[in-house]
Amino acid sequence: MNIVEMYDLCKKIYLENVRTPENWENGFEYIGLRFENKEREIGEICNNSKHNPNREDEREFPEYGTDKYFEMEELDGTSAWDMSQKEVYAVGCLENRKDDCRNHFITDHCYIIASNELGKHPEPDYNEIVIKNAIVIAKIF
Repeated sequence: MNIVEMYDLCKKIYLENVRTPENWENGFEYIGLRFENKEREIGEICNNSKHNPNREDEREFPEYGTDKYFEMEELDGTSAWDMSQKEVYAVGCLENRKDDCRNHFITDHCYIIASNELGKHPEPDYNEIVIKNAIVIAKIF
């Protein structure tokens, strides 16, 4: 799947799953795009994310399982890119339409997660959302 196909798939999944008056019972109020190395299954509930306020680059994060990782403050939900914001769709190199989308990200996996509960974050990154009791609703790669 190339980056444009990924964009189209994410947008389609978002629109099918967002809570609207027509889809109130089955839709979700909060939907996010989550990149991580952990292998997950659709229907799995995600762990709460950690907060790393002292980093220069938002991609800089201690390795899971290390002392530095476990010393960080835990958020009350799972961190993701807020898919209700149009900017999340400006991901990657859209001009390179033939290249595999996985070549544009540093993580092994990309998921769409959702819930009807919003978490809190003391210092969110731009377009970041914290979703409480986030469930994996789609695996992109």
